[in-house]
Amino acid sequence: MTSNSNFKLIISLLLVTFAFFTAIVILGRVLTPFIIALILTYIFNPLVEKINLKFKIKRSIISLVLSLIVFLIFLSLPLFIIPTIIFQLKEVITGIPDIINLFNSKILQTINLKYGTNLTIDFENIKTLLLNNFSKIYNNVNIFSPLAKNSFIILEVLVYIILIPFILFYSIVNWRQFIKFFDSLIPKSYVTSVHHIFHDIDLMLSAYLRGQISVMLIMACYYAISLHIVGVSSGAIIGAFTGLAVFIPYLGILCGLIISLAIGFASFHNMHQIFAILAVFGIGHVLEGGLVTPFLVGGKIGLNPIMIILALMIFGQLFGLTGVLLALPLSTITIVLLKHAKLHYMKSKYYNEAS
Repeated sequence: MTSNSNFKLIISLLLVTFAFFTAIVILGRVLTPFIIALILTYIFNPLVEKINLKFKIKRSIISLVLSLIVFLIFLSLPLFIIPTIIFQLKEVITGIPDIINLFNSKILQTINLKYGTNLTIDFENIKTLLLNNFSKIYNNVNIFSPLAKNSFIILEVLVYIILIPFILFYSIVNWRQFIKFFDSLIPKSYVTSVHHIFHDIDLMLSAYLRGQISVMLIMACYYAISLHIVGVSSGAIIGAFTGLAVFIPYLGILCGLIISLAIGFASFHNMHQIFAILAVFGIGHVLEGGLVTPFLVGGKIGLNPIMIILALMIFGQLFGLTGVLLALPLSTITIVLLKHAKLHYMKSKYYNEAS
């Protein structure tokens, strides 16, 4: 391969990359439902292929069933899950004075009796500040927000709920045609090399995405059942939310723990329930980090938790929700490309030339 052809390949890749990120910046939220649908199509396609080959069911029928399932799941978010979480948060907010009094009368008093200390914390100013701020936030959201803006957000959510399953149906049905179309655009002299790179990307990305989804579903079931058993109000929904959020290392479980403890203190009966909540999340963290994730995902993406959080934050800051959706796929693609670039560099004349 000549240096001129290498230069053309590099220029082509840079132009494609520039066009891709320009489209994300310009179109942004418009692309969000299409990206979600394409990611779901990529995840579901192997299942569709197996059902199609084994049971001879048409792809259109399989696509229709999967799209309806996704539609019902998305529909449950604004109808059941989000209102329940908001209701619980409002209960926690209104129960802040009781939580503060409980902390003063139970926890600090126990510490003082046990260790002979005289710890006292004046929460009155903090309590007033918190309640005033929560009151302002509540009033701003419910009274002073423009009706048109709230209506637009509701309309956008409804469009997403309908549009994503619709796009998913057609993308699953036409997935093979999509692959053939983009495959036909590859320059003939680079077909073998590009196919090799795409194969490595597919292996790493599919293993991570499908493994991580399995982890999310398993942990969602664990937290939903466990929190329901220990008596947390709406524990099933909060547990399911916590499990589905574990793809964000540490932050997902931390949010679930804070919400569960806040609800536990707001409806406090005794310390046994608080210890039970802590035990649920402690066991869940060990189970996820020590057994479920290593077994189902392992090191299949090559990013440690800190790098995953960094990728989500950087892409989210640059491209918003679209960037968050693309953070891990693009990070995976980048890792594969860097590995191939390193191999090419190690084989190059420049690297191996003796001084």
